[in-house]
Amino acid sequence: MRFEIVEREYKVSEHNSTVCGYPGRDFDWSLFDWVGGKLYKSGWLDGYYSPEPWVDNGRIAHNCQYLHVAYNFEEAGVIYRVRPNECMYAGEVYRGHLIVRQQAIKKDDGWYWRLELRRNRGNQ
Repeated sequence: MRFEIVEREYKVSEHNSTVCGYPGRDFDWSLFDWVGGKLYKSGWLDGYYSPEPWVDNGRIAHNCQYLHVAYNFEEAGVIYRVRPNECMYAGEVYRGHLIVRQQAIKKDDGWYWRLELRRNRGNQ
């Protein structure tokens, strides 16, 4: 039996992500700062820039990544951990294919979860 590795990308959203372990749908996604670098000119953050989202490789599962993203930063100054739903972790079967690796990828139009899937090619 032979296998091939295929890649699939899914835009990070409230439907396929969790925030600090809670369902993504529980959060107002318009309050996430997916770009970073915004200069604040008032309040306790006067003169500070919001951080850019960054990728972390650890502590959720082997071969998996997640994001740290500023949330409601001007008012609360918090950074939340955004990760894919557990069904998208390496070692899980997603839509009939074994996930070999999951990555967080930045593109021009936003962040994506990239899944490397092992697909059965049959007996060839």
